[in-house]
Amino acid sequence: MYEELELRALKLLAKSFEYNQALHMEAPQMAKLLGVKNKDIQPVLRALGDANLANLYEEGDNIKLAKISWQGLNEIGDVNLKYGMGKDAYKNYNAEGYR
Repeated sequence: MYEELELRALKLLAKSFEYNQALHMEAPQMAKLLGVKNKDIQPVLRALGDANLANLYEEGDNIKLAKISWQGLNEIGDVNLKYGMGKDAYKNYNAEGYR
């Protein structure tokens, strides 16, 4: 369904989301982490954006920032939030002294 690099990029965006749900990733940073050239990440991010798997911020013809979308998170499946609310945020509500 997806090219290998598209799937790797989507997984990278999901991993970034686990640690900070508010921030986008920079395209050059993604290229470096994926071991590709900056120009090669552009069509990958465009494909993810066209499939509604990522939200993109563009300047001119270049994609500057990307963040996984809710559809992308559903595609990846299990995402464990490391900080922030998380899916079990209230499980230990009483034990943490908030009552």
